[in-house]
Amino acid sequence: MPKKPVFTGPSSLKFVTFAPHITGAGRSGQTLVEFSLVFVLLVVVAWIPADFGIAFYTGQIALNASREGARIAAAERNLASESCTMPCNGATGVLKATADRMSSALLPGATVSVDLQSGTSCDRTVNVTITGEYRYFFYHVLQLMGFDILNPVPVVRSTSMRWEHQC
Repeated sequence: MPKKPVFTGPSSLKFVTFAPHITGAGRSGQTLVEFSLVFVLLVVVAWIPADFGIAFYTGQIALNASREGARIAAAERNLASESCTMPCNGATGVLKATADRMSSALLPGATVSVDLQSGTSCDRTVNVTITGEYRYFFYHVLQLMGFDILNPVPVVRSTSMRWEHQC
């Protein structure tokens, strides 16, 4: 008759596996497959809020550029209404100053326009408007997967200021 094991403490405990084929053999690629599936979902979940943040940041950059352009245009003595398309190569004066404060990477093909509003002799204003379209990165990913993408989001920022050279 075989001897019964004697319990001498926790170090003498041995765990018996009832299915030794599950412990390592045949599972070598499972971790990689699970990681790949979960990683794609984590990237999507992390990228969507970041993309919204970049869209908001782009709107703020456009607003700040229109404010700076309006501030410069309000002090310009010889101001004319004009516009250009980003990156506004060859533009001078107010258009160049406004375009320099914008990123043509965030709003490619954006239009910068400066307009001196007509009004009574002491009541004229300067309008600087930036109009562009933001394309969410996630829309491009969906397009690669074969989905129809939504239209780009329009970004329009405008600032008006009193023109200083009147009355």
